[in-house]
Amino acid sequence: MSFRPATALLLCAAACGATGEPAFQAPLRARGAASEVTVGAWTVTLERADVGLGPLYLCATAAASSELCATAAAEYAAVAAVDLTDPEPQPLGELDVLPGQVRSAMLDYGVTWLKTQAKPGAQDGAPGGRAARFAGLAVSGDMSFEFTADLDVVPVLRGSRTVEGLRIGPFDLAPGGALDVTIDAAAWWAGVDFDALAALGPGPHDLAALAADDPASPAADALAAVRFAMIAVPPRFAWTAEE
Repeated sequence: MSFRPATALLLCAAACGATGEPAFQAPLRARGAASEVTVGAWTVTLERADVGLGPLYLCATAAASSELCATAAAEYAAVAAVDLTDPEPQPLGELDVLPGQVRSAMLDYGVTWLKTQAKPGAQDGAPGGRAARFAGLAVSGDMSFEFTADLDVVPVLRGSRTVEGLRIGPFDLAPGGALDVTIDAAAWWAGVDFDALAALGPGPHDLAALAADDPASPAADALAAVRFAMIAVPPRFAWTAEE
């Protein structure tokens, strides 16, 4: 994918089915959906949930990938940190757009693996140079423990995106609108075994450090569950007409 929006969008007029109308910019906003989730007997509250959003690409095809849409109908080539504990819309910048209908999206969580890169790398704007940073409290009856987790979610293949083939809309991109992104960080923790984490002791637990010390630990399993969920429960998109 191009990181030069003007060039990409001009070329996209033919490749991605745009209408041929002039390109424009639209506000990009993101917000969190929930910061608390019940997991078995545990109530888990995320006190911190920062994620890197971007680069982000929208495409006219029903399943976005580098092969199916070599240039984007709309793109946000930067990375912005989003506070997912905040349910209010957070302005991230401007989305470069060609008018037309989009049906799918692909994105990274602040960590890209371009064809020119030997390995994945965090981009400017990724929170603390990571895809996501979490801190939370898990409570079950009279038991509780705090935890932190810094983690990366990376593309599987060089030149691909972390999330591909994400169906959205369809909706029409037209001047006067804005792209709203909603991300449910609490849902990403719903598959974690908090009973196993509680067995580690009273905490606080630095899950990334524990996983580095023992790749077979409950902490490593927890991080793997969150990474999987960040792909399986992706952001939701809506095109909002501005007043």
